[in-house]
Amino acid sequence: MVFLCIVTLENQLTRYNFWIISINSTASFVMAYLFIFYVNQMMYVLTAGMYSYPVTVDYATYFFHIEPYQWTHDAVFLIFSAGYVATFIIGILSVLGFYSLMADPIPVKIFFFWLIIHSATYFFGGLLLGNLLTQGIGHVFNWMYLQDTAKLLLALVGFFGLLTIAIFAFSMIATSANVYFTRYTEKMSPFFLTAQVFVPYLIGSVMVYLYFIPKSFFQERYGWIVLGIMLIIFYMRSRFADDLMFDEDENRRIRPMRGLIIFTLLFYLGSRLAMHRGIYFNWN
Repeated sequence: MVFLCIVTLENQLTRYNFWIISINSTASFVMAYLFIFYVNQMMYVLTAGMYSYPVTVDYATYFFHIEPYQWTHDAVFLIFSAGYVATFIIGILSVLGFYSLMADPIPVKIFFFWLIIHSATYFFGGLLLGNLLTQGIGHVFNWMYLQDTAKLLLALVGFFGLLTIAIFAFSMIATSANVYFTRYTEKMSPFFLTAQVFVPYLIGSVMVYLYFIPKSFFQERYGWIVLGIMLIIFYMRSRFADDLMFDEDENRRIRPMRGLIIFTLLFYLGSRLAMHRGIYFNWN
């Protein structure tokens, strides 16, 4: 039985299956990223409406049509922090969604995984880089007139938050192997990690970059660097992983997630075209 399992596993580690896993994960990577991005754009619109600030949002940026003197402390705090709070909540819900499906070979877990990673990158990366570069949530910290010590502590929270997610994310990706395989072993680890994580990161980052050119916002300029560092830590953690055995399931097989792939492509192209000129919201 053990011999048959090994033979079956070896037969699954093919170039064809490698690219199926990579394409599935890349579609999840891109869709999760755009979902987080547009949730934040929506939060700018909704919070601006609370103060009757006209705002334009497009495929990459936002612009408030007000004079500098019209900004208030309350408005800055709410408008520039709401997206981060929403992203943090999405990350928590994604963790709950992933672990509720952990034992089931359901491909949607891959999407939840990338939602967790992108949420963590946006939230904790914002605390770290936004604090240092005074962009994003950094506007809130500036208007709060925080001392350098307080800013340093917030930056450390961002750093250790990213470090924690990077360390513990490996257990999620290892268990997600049950979508395709009946076991996860040290021998198959390079194959699966490359297909499920590193190739999607490379291709997905290029696709995200192409989506936002010629504009690029704070998160899009620096987020891929933060994510890349997280994945390096992730790889180092993977070398100490244990072998895992999963329950047998007759529906388990390596196949394209056609619905997600098609939806991601349509949303990627459609939203880029639809948001090219931006949408103006006037609350007066």
